[in-house]
Amino acid sequence: MHSYASDSPDRKVVPWVIAAIAVAVAYAYFLASSHFKFLLPWWVEAPSILGVYGAGHWLYDTLLWKKTLFGFHLSQIPNCNGTWYGSIHSSHNSDSQSEGMITIHQTWSKILIEFESTSSSSLSRMASFNITPGISHWLIYEYTSDPRSHSDPAMHAHRGLAFLKLSQSGNRLDGDYYTGRDRGTQGTMKMHLVFRKVLDREDAAHKYSQLQEVRSAADIEK
Repeated sequence: MHSYASDSPDRKVVPWVIAAIAVAVAYAYFLASSHFKFLLPWWVEAPSILGVYGAGHWLYDTLLWKKTLFGFHLSQIPNCNGTWYGSIHSSHNSDSQSEGMITIHQTWSKILIEFESTSSSSLSRMASFNITPGISHWLIYEYTSDPRSHSDPAMHAHRGLAFLKLSQSGNRLDGDYYTGRDRGTQGTMKMHLVFRKVLDREDAAHKYSQLQEVRSAADIEK
């Protein structure tokens, strides 16, 4: 996983909040130990400001940022963890269309975006999550792509950029992608969240098919 940029206000506020909590915890221990006259064993380090800060930052970075407290989101950065599946429309091979899968591994500070299709696979190298101004959330990332052994001989390893807009419901990523000069192609992606955990491509395709059937049935009822 690699770091990613974000304009979310909590990127500036959270470190100070954790630092304040760390100072409060360390001072509370000092007061308690002084009042009750107790000491921890020599092999147990007393809670230090840096130690509590490190533990608090790790806890928030991996878990708490995804939670809500009394209806209040602890972070404005959307949680995109999970398996996304959908269609890819490419200008390569006369505007071909295929299916593909995106797997996102995300914490508050780090992310890794994996893409997989029948012809290639790719990994993100850098990314940003823009959430202001307005209600649109954009996931923008650079990736390196490698063709599979059975792919078109004209397909080479290349770099590219993807610009994906997260829907207000948080279960769809739609946008465009552009490849480097070696490929010189462009296209669109429409990805749907099919599961919050990592799935293989076969299971993801199955869940995507089920999702499409449910939507088709809902459209018929309308």
